[in-house]
Amino acid sequence: RFKSFQVSVDRQQVLFDRMSPADQRHAVALLKTLRADGHDHLALMQAALLHDVAKIGAKITVFHRVAVVLLQAFRPTWLAWLVRDANQDLPDSGVSLWRQPFVYYVDHPAIGARWAEQAGCHPLAVSLIERHQSSVSSSDALEDRLLRLLQAADDQN
Repeated sequence: RFKSFQVSVDRQQVLFDRMSPADQRHAVALLKTLRADGHDHLALMQAALLHDVAKIGAKITVFHRVAVVLLQAFRPTWLAWLVRDANQDLPDSGVSLWRQPFVYYVDHPAIGARWAEQAGCHPLAVSLIERHQSSVSSSDALEDRLLRLLQAADDQN
């Protein structure tokens, strides 16, 4: 049983190591914020470190990040056009090279959740990664409480 746990940790480390240095710093800062506030739930810690893991899927530049924010604010239908018809299992399959960074950036929660699941992350961590940019209810359910903590720490960092 310990061996299978170690294999999962190794696969999760590979995911983290593939992230850009800036995204790694952001993830570690988020983790430190949560720990400083007294939180240590395993799924929350995994989600903190891997919530942006799918941003590695394509060369996402500052231009892409700014363009997505502006399109979300002023032309959401254009952004929807950019990411439509993307195969969710293989985002670069059938998507023009120039559109790939937009697909990865917009769909990174769902893509990252799949990668985290494949790497053996806790099922709750997978759900938190998938939902980390979604609206959260005021429910007192564990998942919603953890999601609020993750989002608050993400906003701070």
